[in-house]
Amino acid sequence: MTTAPPPAGPSGPVQQAEAADFAEEAVLRGLTHRTAYTPAVGPMERQYAGGAASGDVDGDDDLDLVVVGGDGHANRLYLNNGSGSFTESAAAAGIAFTKSATENHPHSGPALADMDGDGDLDLFLGGLGGAPSMIFENDGSGAFSDATAGSGLEFMTSVNSISAAFGDYDLDGDLDLALAHWGTPRDQDFPGETETLWRNDSDSSGIRFTAVSAPANISAGLDLGSTVGVLGEDHDYSFAPSFVDLDGDRYPELLMVADFGTSNVFRNNGDGTFSKMTDRAVINDSNGMGSAVGDYDRDGDFDWFVSSINGNRLYENTDGDFATSSVYLDIESGGWGWGSCFADFNADGYTDIYQTNGWFANDPPGASDYQTDPSHLWMNSGGRGFSDLAGASNMLDRKQGRAVVCDDFTGDGAVDALLLTYDQQQQQYLWVNQQTDHNFLKVRLEGLPPNTQGIGARVAVSAGGATQYGLVTINSGFTAHGSTEQLFGLGDADTVSGVEVIWPDGLTSIIANPAANSTLTIRHPSL
Repeated sequence: MTTAPPPAGPSGPVQQAEAADFAEEAVLRGLTHRTAYTPAVGPMERQYAGGAASGDVDGDDDLDLVVVGGDGHANRLYLNNGSGSFTESAAAAGIAFTKSATENHPHSGPALADMDGDGDLDLFLGGLGGAPSMIFENDGSGAFSDATAGSGLEFMTSVNSISAAFGDYDLDGDLDLALAHWGTPRDQDFPGETETLWRNDSDSSGIRFTAVSAPANISAGLDLGSTVGVLGEDHDYSFAPSFVDLDGDRYPELLMVADFGTSNVFRNNGDGTFSKMTDRAVINDSNGMGSAVGDYDRDGDFDWFVSSINGNRLYENTDGDFATSSVYLDIESGGWGWGSCFADFNADGYTDIYQTNGWFANDPPGASDYQTDPSHLWMNSGGRGFSDLAGASNMLDRKQGRAVVCDDFTGDGAVDALLLTYDQQQQQYLWVNQQTDHNFLKVRLEGLPPNTQGIGARVAVSAGGATQYGLVTINSGFTAHGSTEQLFGLGDADTVSGVEVIWPDGLTSIIANPAANSTLTIRHPSL
């Protein structure tokens, strides 16, 4: 790893970033969720908890939302009516309450993934304060049944499961699970099985996971001895996991955003084990909270944005290694950062960053200074820098932001953003993109079962003399994740010269001259 900032983006003059245009329409669109946690959940965990996940739950080709309610409210399943308005359907789907017919466990970090390879999205819910993490199996219609018993997760001992990510770390075709467990006590000298990495062993009898953090060498590398952590030493301070192939060998690395200087990079050795490759001279976010992965400079590899308290980091991928470019790109100062995402909000062909912020407790002293932190919309200046245009884009807020989901909920080819907050007066905002004169291409993959969404595939879209790259993931931005749809802004180009997909098994699909301003579905070559 290197701390010297590498050349960023294309040569030539810096392109001026253009604002987007948003309108807040949560209530108008049917999103009226609230989150509440009882005092039984720790005071820190209550403020961290919650989250949302987007994906096509009922198989009708639009994006639905699962939002957790804590143990003070029901969970919500918002089914998309086809144009970005939603109907709440959690009770009918069987996920409104998880403890009894009328009671909910305190949950966090929902995730939607095809865990059993049958072509529909199953649901993971993390547990807080000793409550169980749970799995709900989708029957294909958007109705769920509790499949926790027998899944392996019923034996989990971690006190808190904050966020989740799914990816195929061993390339055996199914989706494995990574979990973050902020606030969970661990013995730094003898960590044992930290329940960070779970191998998918599902078969015809049901969804099955096996905890493999210790044999995979993850447990020993988690940095459990932070001397500045608010809970003291011997704690897991991880917040947000991501599976990303950094070096192009098809085996995804594990990136873990974590608090109090303990974020980590684990290199996948391709044999079921990982090697810790964290260089603290480079991976030096002091309070890592949120995570986003994307190719901001269009060089074909994937970079890592970490939101942190007054110290955001953009770790630039340089041949499978990282260098820091945060100050160089003008995104370091972001307040008390939480959830984040990479997405092209103005459809100019470069990925931007949306980041939310906020903290209102006066612990540590001076923390109350962050209670009116604004969210940031870092707009990409042609791969050579960023400008905060949240205000100019009409999506500036100063609430207690926590989780964000960035997706095309209205189906018009423009990226919208859902913001969940800890503010009891308004628990969520849906920023609907008002752009109407944009060109785009949306790509959906049909993968080879059991990886039916092609998680881990790389998608390259060439238009207007340039190529941009996307990675199909189910990674946590912080207690939340977007769908696996790949949405590419085309700028002024109204034609697409080609699309290339490199599938997780190494096979390639090439589509010549697909229609712009459309949704392109690409099937695995073996299907």
